[in-house]
Amino acid sequence: MAATPIATSLELCTAGLGLFLAAPLLALARKRPANAWLAAFVASFASLALADFCYSAGIYRQHPAIWGLFDLPLACLGASFYCYTRGMTGLGVGRRQAWHLLPLPLWLGVILSLRAGVAPGWLFLVAVLALQLLTLAYGLAVLWRLRQYRHAVRQNFSSMRQRDLHWLSRLTAALMVLLLVWFPATLLGGAWDVLLLLGRLAVLCFAGWFGMRHVPVFVPSWQKAVPSEPLAPVTAPACEPAARTVAEPEPATDGKYARSGMTPAAAEEIGRRLLQRVGCQHDNREPELTLAELAGRVGTSPQLLSQYLNEIQGVTFYDYVNGLRVADVQRMMSDPARRGDSLLDLSLAAGFNSRSTFNSAFKKLAGMPPSQWRRRAGCMSAPIGQDDKQPA
Repeated sequence: MAATPIATSLELCTAGLGLFLAAPLLALARKRPANAWLAAFVASFASLALADFCYSAGIYRQHPAIWGLFDLPLACLGASFYCYTRGMTGLGVGRRQAWHLLPLPLWLGVILSLRAGVAPGWLFLVAVLALQLLTLAYGLAVLWRLRQYRHAVRQNFSSMRQRDLHWLSRLTAALMVLLLVWFPATLLGGAWDVLLLLGRLAVLCFAGWFGMRHVPVFVPSWQKAVPSEPLAPVTAPACEPAARTVAEPEPATDGKYARSGMTPAAAEEIGRRLLQRVGCQHDNREPELTLAELAGRVGTSPQLLSQYLNEIQGVTFYDYVNGLRVADVQRMMSDPARRGDSLLDLSLAAGFNSRSTFNSAFKKLAGMPPSQWRRRAGCMSAPIGQDDKQPA
């Protein structure tokens, strides 16, 4: 990189910030093991900034013995970010993930062979570009993992609060843009170098700020195949007689239930119990209701309830519960006794814990914002409270 004052300042700032952030992240790793990988990620950024500084300031020429030392973390940049994402989304990151570090000894071999003069000089540039492509591939793998994670959350929870990890998606998107800038910076230099350094500094600030504030989210492993099981008896709500105990029916041999283990009789009974439960007890009004909790109250397993919602209702657990909440708000909007309540009060009473989530769910289901729907509902009937006066 060109040895300009701006570039030198940015390189030193990035290196200093990366090392500064790595220390508290490592300290937090005792309670949050995923933060150890984030510490490795930001430390890699710091090391690469030091490498750029050594190139631009001529330190490598003055001390050839340390040439390539600060470039080594390039081989771990994508792997450390991917392993951090695995940890934040509740997946284990143990010894089985050690294979992600295989590029490191290969990259070390390239550096040692170049220092010994047994490899052509162009090999360094080719290896750097290959490692950048590898980091880009890890970024795509992170986006795929986050997509799977969001689907699993919607299958298990009725609220995305502190579970959505949108900040991690934004960080990944920023990293992908940075990688796209990295290629022309490596090949062309100039203004691309400054843009790359600014991007690195911004990514470090973003990663450090959000990484120290958020904790991993664990999602039940309901996706694993489980054997079919009978519906358990449940305690009936006061508004309807007790549900009968259902023995496990014979597995279906054809039709859409054959592969899932769900039977038509079980699907019908789950639907009846679910309708009875939410209609009488209004479980949707609990902001943090989970699939496992509702399944236990219905008298079935989370696996069967999830299959019922996915295959019969065609919705995730998250969409199902929020649909009930939207319908609840609509009923309250149409109630003349609650016309003085604010939309926020109504949404909280229905179980929403976020105004943005309420607005998004309502507009998705009703096709219009809640304020517009309320105005239309108010015009459909006149307030009740006074008897109509008949002419004499």
